Amino acid sequence: MPARLSNPTGHHCAHLRCRGKAFVITVLMGLGHTRAAYTLRDIAIGNILIDGSRDLCGHGEYRMWEKVRSLYYFMSKAGELPVLGKIFLWLLHRAQAIPPMYPVLDLSTPTFGVKHLEKLIKQKGLCATVVDTLRRESAPAIHTFYASAIAADHFADKDQNNYLLLCDADINRIWVPRDPRASGIRYLAPCSQVKKRLLLYGVPEANIFLTGFPLPKENIGSKEDLGILKGDVLGRLMRLDPKNNFYNIHKRSIDYFLGNSPSPEQLPDCLTLTFAVGGSGAQAGMAQRILRSLRHKIAEGRVRVYLSAGIHREVYEQFIRYICSLDLSRFFGDRIEIIYHENVYSYLKQFNAVLRSTDVLWTKPSELSFYCALGLPILTAPAVGTHEELNREWLQDVHAGINPAGPIEHADEWLFDLRESGVLAESAWAGFLKGRKLGVFKIEELIQTGTFTSGNSPLER
Repeated sequence: MPARLSNPTGHHCAHLRCRGKAFVITVLMGLGHTRAAYTLRDIAIGNILIDGSRDLCGHGEYRMWEKVRSLYYFMSKAGELPVLGKIFLWLLHRAQAIPPMYPVLDLSTPTFGVKHLEKLIKQKGLCATVVDTLRRESAPAIHTFYASAIAADHFADKDQNNYLLLCDADINRIWVPRDPRASGIRYLAPCSQVKKRLLLYGVPEANIFLTGFPLPKENIGSKEDLGILKGDVLGRLMRLDPKNNFYNIHKRSIDYFLGNSPSPEQLPDCLTLTFAVGGSGAQAGMAQRILRSLRHKIAEGRVRVYLSAGIHREVYEQFIRYICSLDLSRFFGDRIEIIYHENVYSYLKQFNAVLRSTDVLWTKPSELSFYCALGLPILTAPAVGTHEELNREWLQDVHAGINPAGPIEHADEWLFDLRESGVLAESAWAGFLKGRKLGVFKIEELIQTGTFTSGNSPLER
């Protein structure tokens, strides 16, 4: 694997039974599950555990994970194949199928995927090392991937609090074990739609906690005043609304929730766009088309572009080639930057820092959809899989997601039209007001006290 799995907390817990802490268990398949786990590092007992890594698995279990990962990465990028892409995408959609929400039906019957996962766990030893670790220690566990949570539900102590954090706005039946009513898994739901889906799958309501997706504290500030987030949103609204089309309508709302008013004379002319490829490296080729379209705006100093390569060296080098081929090398490190690190936690730290100055996030509708709550307008790249299509629908339902208004080759035109019309500012504000921001704090409170507080104000959810 290209990532080094070092300890993001920087220390090991002297006593495993730490009050108010939990084992945090994730997988490195794409970045979504690891991104969620990274935000919970403050309450992690020792290292975040990467299930399927060499550090954690025996040889046989590691080989099993490698097969799963290889299939995942292949299928994630299959749509880029010129001839067979449509066939592979059809297969991917079949495997990840999520039934319509309506009509409301009992969907608790286990699917083939549920039964196959149970076979891998019980007969092949998938997640066995994680289960052994949890059986030795009576501490809560937070999983960001379903396999280890379901394995622990089968074999670990039933009295041990076993939490499963969901990373999409809707989910496949495989996230719930064969008999959900007999299961002790407690689900951390990122949005109300996931709670509804879990109920249809047969999960008792008492086992569902509507926490919201855990967003990074470094992008929020304290739970009490959201100081960092408010300041970032205020600055972003100023940059996204050069003609005050949005501000003239929403002045009172901005004053009420942010406590300050933008000063029109301080409006900068430069827009910052961050383009993030999928964790598998999918859609990296879009970066060349984006740069080609925006190259004159980059030269004029009207737009700054961050390209997020994740932990893939080959994607980083691909981006470098694009920059050179378009004669944009002189702007590299200034108006064009690449976010990359082979260590997944170092990458996530960089990415979170870049988001603070980002005005528009262009990405496929992955778990980053929930980052609209940071007041980021999400420009949606094509979805990969049914769950991402439903993430995009959720984004559009809360008015925080925007489909490109034209071909990528003309982004230099429509992107700035969206800005000047106030559409981007409207999307940023909708995401900030409607998205749940305090997930990381609510999950910490749940681990520490067994419950969490919530309010009706957008600043309390």
